[in-house]
Amino acid sequence: MLEPARATLARYAIFRASTPTHRNRKRRALASHVSRPSWIAPLALLLAAVSLGANAVLLYKLRHPERMLAPALERVSAQLGQSNATIKYTVRIPAGTPVGFDVPIDQSYTIKLRTSLPINTTVRVPVNTPFGNRSVTIPVNTTIPIRQDVPVRLVDTFHLRTRTQTEYVIPLEIKLKDLPLDALRQSLQP
Repeated sequence: MLEPARATLARYAIFRASTPTHRNRKRRALASHVSRPSWIAPLALLLAAVSLGANAVLLYKLRHPERMLAPALERVSAQLGQSNATIKYTVRIPAGTPVGFDVPIDQSYTIKLRTSLPINTTVRVPVNTPFGNRSVTIPVNTTIPIRQDVPVRLVDTFHLRTRTQTEYVIPLEIKLKDLPLDALRQSLQP
């Protein structure tokens, strides 16, 4: 019994969708009578072409931005190199900050030994004689001079891991003319 009602509703929905409403008929009628000037389409096409050309030029220039920045940076670095300006900054390291350093050491030293070694002792020397083995005691009392240069090479890395006990205030002052501005200039050369 429900099947025929559903079929009827479905046919009505298809009929309704395929039939234009009164409003749609009015819009179609107005749209068919509106005429546009003939110069709008070429103008829009010309505007799109100009925009495309401007974007192409911009993309070409942005491919190598260092070419545009190099002259400005050249002038700035030349002025900074001639000035006596400084950058002042204070670094504060609070107490309890973990600090870790690796200190590599590769040093060669020459230790010059210039001393005398005093010897004051007695030595027992066994002597084998036809009458048997005898021990002879010989007193030794002398000084041996030592004149020696001993080369020592120390190669190691000391690992220092600690925490700061107090707050450290480190004032920094960097002169702008001491900065490696020439290296910056050379890195921007194309």
